[in-house]
Amino acid sequence: MKKFLLALAAILMVSGAFAQEHKHAIGLRLGNGAELQYEHHLNSDNFIKANLGLYGFGNSFFVTGTYNWNCFDWNWTPSVGRWFLNAGVGASLGAYAGGFQLGVAGDVAFGIKFKAPISLSLDYRPTIFLLHNSWGHGWGNICLACTYNF
Repeated sequence: MKKFLLALAAILMVSGAFAQEHKHAIGLRLGNGAELQYEHHLNSDNFIKANLGLYGFGNSFFVTGTYNWNCFDWNWTPSVGRWFLNAGVGASLGAYAGGFQLGVAGDVAFGIKFKAPISLSLDYRPTIFLLHNSWGHGWGNICLACTYNF
């Protein structure tokens, strides 16, 4: 079974390396919590990102959706991949500290999209909650995200 999974992973990575443009990405965002992350690329400059996760590993449950723009691309390491800076804005909805939360979320990500269909980025997503008039997650929401692009 391990050999089969390893072969399947190798085939997916090789097939993704030859693809021109990936429309979707799925992965994990880890920091002061854990989130599942999904991205749908509308074109080469814009994409929608949805996250579902636990903040503080069990302290809250939330879903966040953002509309993001590809602000900059750098070709610093052409043999490895392309570096990027993305920024976006959206909304966050969930339960935090025993209450219902609704807020406005920002999103900034700096990372690299490798030649293999994997991206690695450092993300910052501050949230301002509207219902409880508080600053949500603050600096504690700096995370490392790893996605598989397909």
